[in-house]
Amino acid sequence: MTDRLTRIRTELDERNLDALLISAPGEEEFGAANRRYVSGFTGSTGQVLVTRDRAIVAADFRYVEQAERECAPRGFEVFQALGARREWFPRLIGEAGLGGRRIGISTRDLSYAGFLAMMELLDDLPASGQPELVPAKGIVEGLRRMKDPEELGLIERAIAISDAAFDRLESALRPDMTELEVAEVFAANVRAAGGEDISFPTIVAAGPWSAMPHASPRPEVLGEGRPIVIDMGARFAGYCSDLTRTLALGTPDAKFRAVYSIVFEAQTAAIEGIEAGMRASDAHMLAQGVMDRAGYGERFGHGLGHGVGLDVHEDPYLGTSSEDVLEEGMVFTIEPGIYLPGWGGVRIEDIVVIENGKPRVLSHARKLTPAGV
Repeated sequence: MTDRLTRIRTELDERNLDALLISAPGEEEFGAANRRYVSGFTGSTGQVLVTRDRAIVAADFRYVEQAERECAPRGFEVFQALGARREWFPRLIGEAGLGGRRIGISTRDLSYAGFLAMMELLDDLPASGQPELVPAKGIVEGLRRMKDPEELGLIERAIAISDAAFDRLESALRPDMTELEVAEVFAANVRAAGGEDISFPTIVAAGPWSAMPHASPRPEVLGEGRPIVIDMGARFAGYCSDLTRTLALGTPDAKFRAVYSIVFEAQTAAIEGIEAGMRASDAHMLAQGVMDRAGYGERFGHGLGHGVGLDVHEDPYLGTSSEDVLEEGMVFTIEPGIYLPGWGGVRIEDIVVIENGKPRVLSHARKLTPAGV
């Protein structure tokens, strides 16, 4: 955490800011991942304030003891946010010595309504004591792109849990199971394997329903010989995994075998072709080129992948519009897919980390190969 604070302060210097505020008072739905990354705090609400020489977690009565346990060992002071927000928030600013200073606001961690409310909370301060609130886009998100060894270990543990949960699920699949039952079994398997919970609502889609990349599971049976897309993940110590497997129960038809083989080739081309320093948009095109040559380019309508960490979707983004560059230590998915309305879809997804300039595949759950389809 000390290294993270050092890097934040370097950003403050470069942006001519005196502090960074993560999460606005009263907005419990924002800031959890960035707050946890910077401070270690796992509560559902609270603010993190990093100045040039201090690191503060503001927590209300419910979380004061928790913040002291989780954050004080990491060099954070715990500010007791007691009473009305109009009383304690200006006091926080004053005690941190930020009156009249420039405070960067982590833009992903508050809404516009929250920004306006925060401005109102400072109205009672004298003009000379009111800080300037400045949008500070991407400071924490930029740091989170590259995973340190501790983070990578937690991600690998989450991946191992989801791999094990899927392996158990696959052996239990039957044509008469419903999509909803499959999702429930996977969630139970995650908890049995030591996961906190699933990392996002599991996608289970059979037959034509699987032509929708983010279809929700239904009380419909899986059936035989048709594509079944299962997109799933586990969470461990706050970190996420993300895995997609496409399979068919019984004997798949020739179309399934052909489409699956193209998607498998596209994923293999991306894994083998990606290098550190490559633009994420060029990484996408490694898979897109395979799809285009096979005549399915228009049926691959989403990006090749996305970063994974404390959030299941975070930077970098691998797609045609991305301006990201893939760097050593980044962890992201590679998940090409083909989606054919009226028939179904195929998607294969694994997580990789860039090590020694090339992707190392972290997912190990069994998947079909073209020879085995």
